[in-house]
Amino acid sequence: MSNMSDLKPWFREDLARVLMSIYFTSVTARSDSSRTAEFRSGFAAALSSVAINIGVNPDSFLAPEDVNLLRRDHGESD
Repeated sequence: MSNMSDLKPWFREDLARVLMSIYFTSVTARSDSSRTAEFRSGFAAALSSVAINIGVNPDSFLAPEDVNLLRRDHGESD
């Protein structure tokens, strides 16, 4: 980066909104195929791992059914 004035801070709330918008775009683009559950679980898991890395709680942007799906897939109980 050649100019430090180009540096813009990102806040956790900003990043949470970015993750939320990516997630909701994926939700609207889903089809009713036999692989939908696999895609849904994998996509939610990927976004959750990024969220956890930057300090955002995945429960704040994932639909409850996806939170439950991830917990079930990873052996957690409610």
